[in-house]
Amino acid sequence: MTDHRLDQILGTTGRDPGCEAGLDFIDEYCDIVASGDMVPDRFADFVTHLGNCRACREDTEGLLAVVREQQDRSRR
Repeated sequence: MTDHRLDQILGTTGRDPGCEAGLDFIDEYCDIVASGDMVPDRFADFVTHLGNCRACREDTEGLLAVVREQQDRSRR
């Protein structure tokens, strides 16, 4: 089993602010990721949470897909 897969099962180490804390900046995080920019250190706790919480990870992946689709449409 890969380390990434093991982290998804067991969780990751680091400060985990919980689900509610991520709701304040999930949109900004997705905008940064979709643009291809480096994710600033201020998102480190949120990234830890994504490694620990399947529901938040799925929500983030869904929002990220929407943001990327909107970016693609605006380029046309």
